[in-house]
Amino acid sequence: MTRTAELEQSRLTVLLDVRHPLAYLALGPATALGKAEGIEINWLPLATPPLHAPTTPSPTDDRSVRHRRYRATAIAREVAVYARAQNLLLRDYYRAADADAAHLGWLWIRDRYPDRLGSYLHELFRSYWALELDASSTANVATLLEAIQTDGAGFRAWAETEGRAAATALDAELRTHGLFGVPAYVLEDEVFYGRQHLPMIRWILGDRQGPGPI
Repeated sequence: MTRTAELEQSRLTVLLDVRHPLAYLALGPATALGKAEGIEINWLPLATPPLHAPTTPSPTDDRSVRHRRYRATAIAREVAVYARAQNLLLRDYYRAADADAAHLGWLWIRDRYPDRLGSYLHELFRSYWALELDASSTANVATLLEAIQTDGAGFRAWAETEGRAAATALDAELRTHGLFGVPAYVLEDEVFYGRQHLPMIRWILGDRQGPGPI
């Protein structure tokens, strides 16, 4: 089954990138939503650009430069507020690391140990943002997989053979499907970007009972 077919058949698909702070903030609430609604979320990785730090003000800044700086500052404030609310540690909002191995581990475990995927995602995000994990290292990801009682050696063998092609195919399918940012929530042929849409998503999952959120 292709990943696009999974998108069409899944009640709710959530796309995240371990390198994006807003994706980390979305992981816990989405997990809680899935449990509350009694649904199995189709979790998929989607590589996106990292956050950019606010620039230093300059007298030569034009309106667009100022706007980007204000937006970057607002996003950083949002991350700080909601990270505290969820008791999450993010040591560097602007970490721009290679996370290919981490996302390969994600694909590998979801197809072979789906009951362990939640544990993997929570430990993956926690250790990445605590600056404990080199997400580009298949050896480090294999160690993480072994820590949650899966086959690290099997992952390394797959990553060195079929893994890259599988990741490339997934990325191409998601882009073809018009998906480009995280956190993204896909249900009923609709795509919602951002945690602010969770009330609407919850309403749709509840068969639109009662007045919709506005």
